[in-house]
Amino acid sequence: MLQTIIDHIPSSLLHALAGALIIDLFFGSKYPFKKRLSILFSGVLLVFTLDIPKLFGFIFTHSLLFVPFIGAGLALLMRKLVSEPFLKLWSGIMCVLLFGGILVDFLGNGAHLFYPVTDRNFSYSLVRSEFELVVVLGFILALRLLLFHKKN
Repeated sequence: MLQTIIDHIPSSLLHALAGALIIDLFFGSKYPFKKRLSILFSGVLLVFTLDIPKLFGFIFTHSLLFVPFIGAGLALLMRKLVSEPFLKLWSGIMCVLLFGGILVDFLGNGAHLFYPVTDRNFSYSLVRSEFELVVVLGFILALRLLLFHKKN
C-alpha cells in the first residue's frame, strides 16, 4: 500500500499543479493574495475529486459523459469562494477537470473516457516521466504568483 502511494506522488503533484494553474488562469489574478491562495488550493481539491472515487473502483468520474455534471455540482459548491457568474465558474471548473484531471491521465496511464458505453481504457502515453512537467508547471505557477497579483 505504501509503495502504491509513493509511486503516485509524481502523478499527483502533476495533477495538483495543473489544477492550481488552470484555476489561477481563470480566476486567480483578480483576487487579493490570500484569497488567491485559497482558490489555488480549491483547484487542487477539484482535480482530485475525479481521482478519489477511482481509488474505490468507481471509474465513472473519468468519463467525458459524467464530467459536465460533476463540474456543475462543483461549481455550485464553489460559488461562495469565487464570485463569478455560474457559467464562467462552470467553464473554469470544467477546464480544471478536463485538462488537469482527465488529459493528464489520458497522456499518462489512460482514462476510461467513454464509460459506461465502453470499459476500454484510452491512453496516448506521451508522458513518460512526470518530474519534468512538475518542475515546469511549478515554475510557471510560481512566476504567476510573483508577477501577477492584485495588491490588497
